[in-house]
Amino acid sequence: MPRLTRSATKATLGEKMNEALSVAVVSEFFERFVGAFATFDATKVAELFTTPGVALRRDGSLVPLTAVDDVLKYYQAALDGYRQGGCVSCQWSDLELTRMGDRSALAAVSWSLLRRDGSSLATWRQSYCLVLSPDVPKIFASATHAE
Repeated sequence: MPRLTRSATKATLGEKMNEALSVAVVSEFFERFVGAFATFDATKVAELFTTPGVALRRDGSLVPLTAVDDVLKYYQAALDGYRQGGCVSCQWSDLELTRMGDRSALAAVSWSLLRRDGSSLATWRQSYCLVLSPDVPKIFASATHAE
């Protein structure tokens, strides 16, 4: 089972977050992401996305995710690479949540890819634009933070 940590979770809001995009709901969303990742099956990961969408890579290149098939190909390639590199699970931490209207939010988290012994293989920070679709959060854009 994947390990999960939530440290320094905060919402940066001037008013109460829509309950459907609360810190608790978005935290659960990332728990589902960790569970989907642990299967190394892009079909499970793709369930967390809506299309059309876009991914911004660390190098600044954009990946159009215009259809579910694009999401499947993009994430299966990533999952296969992680697995070949010795990754068996991932964990997230440091959720920052910013409201973008009543039906969307920006969520930033730090990710760690973990080896079987629990040591970290890689870490990075990533932001996700989430939209209620229809009443559950889904990713329509992501951006890996350049370091």
